[in-house]
Amino acid sequence: MSNKDAIELWSQMFSKMAADEYATIVDADYDSKVDDDRMRLGLAQAGWSEREINQRLESQKAILANSPVTSSGVAPHVEVIFSKLCDDIEAAMSRLKMDSYARIARGIEPRTGPHAALTNVILTDQSIVSVGSFLFRFCGLVARAFTRTLHLNPWLWEDAGYSETDARRLLRDVPELLVYWLKIFVSFAVTGTQIMTVYKPANKNELILFEQVARAMEIFAIAHEYGHHHYGHGRQLDLDSKSEEFSADQFALLISYEVERKPFLFSNPYLSSGAGGLVLLLSLEILKKFTQAIIGVPLMPSGTHPKISERLDRFNSVAVLKPDEFLALKGFRTTSHRLMTSVDSELSNLLTKLTPDLINQLRTLARPY
Repeated sequence: MSNKDAIELWSQMFSKMAADEYATIVDADYDSKVDDDRMRLGLAQAGWSEREINQRLESQKAILANSPVTSSGVAPHVEVIFSKLCDDIEAAMSRLKMDSYARIARGIEPRTGPHAALTNVILTDQSIVSVGSFLFRFCGLVARAFTRTLHLNPWLWEDAGYSETDARRLLRDVPELLVYWLKIFVSFAVTGTQIMTVYKPANKNELILFEQVARAMEIFAIAHEYGHHHYGHGRQLDLDSKSEEFSADQFALLISYEVERKPFLFSNPYLSSGAGGLVLLLSLEILKKFTQAIIGVPLMPSGTHPKISERLDRFNSVAVLKPDEFLALKGFRTTSHRLMTSVDSELSNLLTKLTPDLINQLRTLARPY
């Protein structure tokens, strides 16, 4: 096994993480009926029929019953999603004649927060790619809010005469949606989870776009870490960490495009264009602002990552992959950038209106950093 050292190291790391009093390990006595009832209610409110709800729940149970186990005790649905995404990324790498994935072990970190990470195994060429327990919840919530915002006026965001003023006015005209966005970032800033948001599953009109955006965000996040491993990043102290981030982004864009050559049910332009990665990076930038303002600590150490704007400027490199498709692909990124920038501006304005008393109350609920 070319990744046996990575598997052994992950076993040791996970055991230590799982022993922490704040570890996100599922209680063995927890009754899943609570989640099923909550899902039933949410899907019914979103317009799903009883037959469709039953089919979805039964399908989900069958999938979970056969979920892989990389990290014993974490939520099985996270294992299922992570396994599928990694399989798709590795299949794309194989088609591109890359075999570095054979030296990777996978793991779910039993802690809160929307993150993916790479851990190098010392004195080997092996690595561990891991994700936090709530990365997929974060991507799912942002994808739902993104979908509902885009559907307010699909033509506004791609119009040649686009005006951010008009976009922000549109958002203010739907306060329920703006509050939904606000709760997502407050919840993850304070708790690292979705616990402070209302469960609002996608309705049938939203489902395809929602799943496209979420999948594109998730593929980009994980492929970025595979890129760090593929290029051997972090193994030499004299290398520029910012340059490594740019390289990992380019790798994630390449893999996202290649994954889309074998589409999952429907073609996904948010994946092939890199728009999913753009939505993810801008969402994390908003979360960073909220975390800093409410908790008083940065989401990530300063100085190790380039500015988001610098990273996004280099996304146009996908033109090299398929010049004939460049304008169409860029259009999805342009639309996504406009939408997320408008959301950022409105949320930043709301953030300044949080009173000191409210911020102090939120800090009492905060997870340990």
